[in-house]
Formats: sequence, structure tokens, C-alpha cells
Amino acid sequence: MKKLIFLVFCIFFLVSCNMMSNPCTKIKEETLKSELKQAFNADFDKILEKNEIKGTNLCQIVIEKAGNFGIFYVASDNKTFFIGGDVYKDGVLLGKATINRMQEKSFADFKNEIERVVAFSFKPEGSKNYIYMITDPDCPFCEKAKVLVKDWANARKIEVKVILFPLEQIHPQAKDKSIRGVCAGMNYSDYLNSKWDGKICEDGSKKINETIELMKKMAVNGTPTFISYNGKRFVGFSQEGLDKIIE
Repeated sequence: MKKLIFLVFCIFFLVSCNMMSNPCTKIKEETLKSELKQAFNADFDKILEKNEIKGTNLCQIVIEKAGNFGIFYVASDNKTFFIGGDVYKDGVLLGKATINRMQEKSFADFKNEIERVVAFSFKPEGSKNYIYMITDPDCPFCEKAKVLVKDWANARKIEVKVILFPLEQIHPQAKDKSIRGVCAGMNYSDYLNSKWDGKICEDGSKKINETIELMKKMAVNGTPTFISYNGKRFVGFSQEGLDKIIE
């Protein structure tokens, strides 16, 4: 699976605060930004959530940077320190679960925009629900998956709405292929047969440029990525993974 690289920093620094009762209470956005800037010359846009982890002395802080979500955990004793990473509690990776929840929550905000960038779809007879398949014409993992996705969709009676998302930094020819596919009125059968034979047109260029901008806003960084009608995501491909996001 090809991915654009998103750097995550594990951050450790001290703040003079007393949070013995609730480690989330005195965490302030401006203070956190200031400490982060001073220690690492890094920044974030805003704090989205502060969640006390019950039964521990930890606060989970959810931040946003350019549409991407990040997690910090705050532990408090006489002083407070922030740790980048994840916490495993009651059989759950809390950070991963929180990111999944935030992505599902934000899905509704982008629903209309997502529909506008769908290039084509495959709809088995009797389909009631759907998934979005976000793919790159030159992604080898997408190429291996596309027939299997069709087989899965037929078996599960799920419509597959395909979004062409060229990862230009990895595949320099993918954007032109995507535009040609849109301009030629490509369908799923053409996709299976890798028919990228159309000519570059204004409407196709506009649609693919809108797709690229929307995927950035939705923090989609790699292909194939699948998003279910309920906002759940799965990156990569396995039939079991797709089954989980349509539950």
C-alpha cells in the first residue's frame, strides 16, 4: 500500500501545573501551543477534545493540524508531561479508537463533496448500501485489489463508488491518467481493463483537482482507502477489513 508520509512526533516536555484531580482540567490550548513551539518549533491548529481516561492519571488530548488528527496523552504528578503514542486499556487502543470516531464524525461534513468527486461506480443488483473506493491508477496494490473488490461487492450486495486520487509525488503519471479516465466517461469495466485512453479535458482536470483537495481535507493519505456509508475507514485491502466497515 502506497502512502504519503505524515510525520508524527513523540513529544515529551514539562509544564508546571497541578492536575491531581483531573489531568485535563488545566490544559490550555495557547499554553500547549507555546510549549510545543518553544521545544520543537512545531504547531497545531486547535485542540478538538480533552478526554480524561477513567481509572488512570491520564488525559487524552486530540489535536488537529491541516485536517489531520493527532493524539497526546498527559500524565500528572507534581508536574505534567505530554507523551505521544497510544494507550491500551480494557482491550482497546484508545488513540486508534478515538481517531476512528473523529473520522466517522467528520464524514457527514464532507458527504456532499464526496459525491461530487465520484468518478464511476459498480452497483450489483440488489445493492442497498455502498462504500467509496479511493484509488490511484498507478498504485500496484489497487491494481491487485480491484477484481477482488468487485467479487466482494457482488457477494455482499454493496455498491462501490470509485474516487480517482492520484498520488502525484509517488506516481507522476497518475494524474493525467485519472483526468483522461474522467474525460472518457470511464466505467468499472474500463477500470478493470486499465483503459486510460481518453483525452485531457477541462471538466476532467477540474474534477481531479477537486478530488485532490478534498482528500487532503479528509486526511486521506494513501491508496487504496475505503470509506463506508457510515464513515468507517479501512486502508489497504482485505475482505475481512471491508466486512468490518459495513457492519
